[in-house]
Amino acid sequence: MKRIAAAVLALAATVASAAFPEKPIKMVVPFPPGSGTDIVARELAEGMARDLKQPVIIDNKGGAQGIIGMTTATSSPADGYTIVILGVTTGASNVSMYRKLPYDPLKDLTPIGMIADSPIVLIGGPKVQANTLEELVKYGRANPGKLTYGYGSGSAQVAAARVVSLGKFEALPVAYKGSPQALVDVMSGQVDFMFVDLSVAVTQLAAGKVKAYGVSTKQRFPQAPQIPSIHEAGLPGYDLSVWFGMAAPVGVPPEIVARLSQALNAALASPELAKKFEVKGLAVKASTPAEFGAFMKTEIASWGTMIKEAGIPPQD
Repeated sequence: MKRIAAAVLALAATVASAAFPEKPIKMVVPFPPGSGTDIVARELAEGMARDLKQPVIIDNKGGAQGIIGMTTATSSPADGYTIVILGVTTGASNVSMYRKLPYDPLKDLTPIGMIADSPIVLIGGPKVQANTLEELVKYGRANPGKLTYGYGSGSAQVAAARVVSLGKFEALPVAYKGSPQALVDVMSGQVDFMFVDLSVAVTQLAAGKVKAYGVSTKQRFPQAPQIPSIHEAGLPGYDLSVWFGMAAPVGVPPEIVARLSQALNAALASPELAKKFEVKGLAVKASTPAEFGAFMKTEIASWGTMIKEAGIPPQD
């Protein structure tokens, strides 16, 4: 009887997986509307919905460096109807930024796949007495503690702290709920500089509302070739990029993971989506679930090293 019962349960699970999805899917975004993660999610949701033939509903759960959204996602049922868009902050740097992180990216999530990567850009407000990275560093050294930098994610904090450390000057960090809020204060002069996803600041850069000091990757970004790399602009060796991926709560059946991965990669294969990403400074990076899981493991170690080098102590 036990064998028969087990067989019936296995058959029921197989049938349920084959019918997936039978209702809308919730896509948790651990940052506010207008953030880089949110922009990626909204561009992606439409393509996935077409492939899955079910609505994909965005659920913004911003705050606490993405922790609120991540705990929402990881505590959801492992049935495939809740997915989450990860980034460097939520999928890697938070591990070293917090002593008691309430989730583990490697243990509490089922990887679905990579989405895209992008450089981030160091920008300054119109009132900052520096038009280039070299001038920013010189001003910082000549005026210890007068500069401030905003950040709406852990990765942006690390990126800015590395500039301060490598540039050998002092600057006061100011935390925000998300990058859009920090960007508003940079434009108004409330804070002096910040790192931001190119997708978030592309309009402000084009309008001249902020100054671009450099992109975070060693090479200039093809979609913004006029912006030098930080590496070439005065801090040799500086090189980092941010990335986005998709995951679900741990325990989602393999058949459902495979279906979600298929839908994700079908959306990423769309030339229309690739063009939308390109305009926003994003490069499509599709992968298998296993490849994304291995990538996250490497990134957690890499960002842990950068955080130590930047001298950022873990928070409680």
